[in-house]
Amino acid sequence: MADAEAKPKKKATRRRQGPRRSEASRAAILDATREELTTNGWRKFSVDGVARSAHASKQTIYRWWPATGNMCMEAATTMLQPAPASGPDPVERIAALVLPFEVATRTGNGHAVLRGALMAAADEKEAGETWRTWMKSNVRAPLRLILAELAAKKKVRRDYDLDEAVNLLVSPAWHNLLIMRAPLRDGFSKEQAERLLKVLAA
Repeated sequence: MADAEAKPKKKATRRRQGPRRSEASRAAILDATREELTTNGWRKFSVDGVARSAHASKQTIYRWWPATGNMCMEAATTMLQPAPASGPDPVERIAALVLPFEVATRTGNGHAVLRGALMAAADEKEAGETWRTWMKSNVRAPLRLILAELAAKKKVRRDYDLDEAVNLLVSPAWHNLLIMRAPLRDGFSKEQAERLLKVLAA
């Protein structure tokens, strides 16, 4: 009877620990991905190197991320912590959309990780789609709401092009990361918000 009762307890323990082990393994893989992007960049990215560093099997990595670029995208976007803007100031509200990039690039090797992820998005279709979806949810959609409010108050013109507004807001960040290969300077987000509102002023 003792043996019969022990088996269900062992199974229950395994069920409880499984998700935690998976979560820890996933976090280790994403950490290793960031290290790999920092050391070798996207063009020399090695899944073998990630597997070794994370003590994970390549089968596990490919099961979770069939497209390697999407693993790089997740490693990068998990660094981009939301920066809620307080108050009605439109500059602060728009700057908050860009601030996660500024903070991430100025933290450790975040600029190298983001640069590698952007290159993956340019090279790999799946990563590009993932990046566009992330940008749509986290930058384009909230910017649309802010500009619509401002247009209703006649603080920006009504005939603005939303996609162009997004480009004006964030394209300098991509230039800085990909071409200048450097973190974004302190205050970059506020400067970009001020410039965008100046261009769109009614």
